[in-house]
Amino acid sequence: MADVARLAGVSPTTVSFVINERPGSGIPEETRLRVLAAVEDLGYQPNRQARNLRLQRTRQLGYHVSGKQLDVYQVFTVSFVQPLLREADRHGYQLLVFTSGDDATGRLRELVAAHGVDGFVINDSSIDDPRARYLAGVGMPFASFGRTEADLPQSWVDVDNAVGVASMVDYLVEKGHGDIAYIGARQPGYWFHERLEGFRTRMRHHGLSVPASWVVHETTEGVEAAVGRLLRGRRRPTAVVTAADWLAVEVIRAVRLAGLRVGQDVAVTGFDGGPLQWLTDPPLTTVRLPFERAAAALVERCLREIDEGPTGEPGVYLPTDIIVGGSA
Repeated sequence: MADVARLAGVSPTTVSFVINERPGSGIPEETRLRVLAAVEDLGYQPNRQARNLRLQRTRQLGYHVSGKQLDVYQVFTVSFVQPLLREADRHGYQLLVFTSGDDATGRLRELVAAHGVDGFVINDSSIDDPRARYLAGVGMPFASFGRTEADLPQSWVDVDNAVGVASMVDYLVEKGHGDIAYIGARQPGYWFHERLEGFRTRMRHHGLSVPASWVVHETTEGVEAAVGRLLRGRRRPTAVVTAADWLAVEVIRAVRLAGLRVGQDVAVTGFDGGPLQWLTDPPLTTVRLPFERAAAALVERCLREIDEGPTGEPGVYLPTDIIVGGSA
């Protein structure tokens, strides 16, 4: 910094103000440009560790990835981590991605005790998520992709899962489908419950009946057999709405094994709108989640909590849309 100051003919304090974009410093534009030119000429890089020590910041955000999110089928993980990394970097932060065993709260506790991060972004949450409850209890800034209990900080970003599935039902009905089945995941998650309710409510809105056997909750391994049974029935569905893209991939395979054409004999739709859309043949029609907007909102909200303390702001719903492929 002293070298930059000598080359630019200014004080080290002026260099510091320019580099750190200090508001209200009153640095003339000509001086600022001279300092930046000296920085460029000398290849100067501020000492990140020294700056963080002075500010008592790590410039890192923790992001917890659960074991199930590391499954090869969970394209949500990659779809969300990529924009989250970019958005953190845009704000001068690094993303510390970590996983854990069954005790996720214990891993968070270690990072908080070690002052390893300035705040956290969490997702794949339950409404009363123990991670959110722990972080709120110790006063650690965080933002959540997914809603939190009313007595916890409402620094969350989410989508309306019921509306997303309802829009897909509308799309299929407009395409002439009336016999529509639903394949959900046999795992916890309020979003899966909301997607099912959105399906049932919208089907009733259109005056369409859904046999009980046409609403199925399965594991990845069980989807193929379950869909095979549906397609061999006396009355078979002409469309299948699924609660996630990874379920839709298995449904497409089952439709083919039954000797039927995807998108022609049986329409198949997904939810989560990630990379799997273009890895299926034909491309998957799916509800797209706004990953870029969610990442931007989450990083911004977390940084406000870090800089300003609890903001008391309400949660934010982001809209979904439908990507149309050849599967429906």
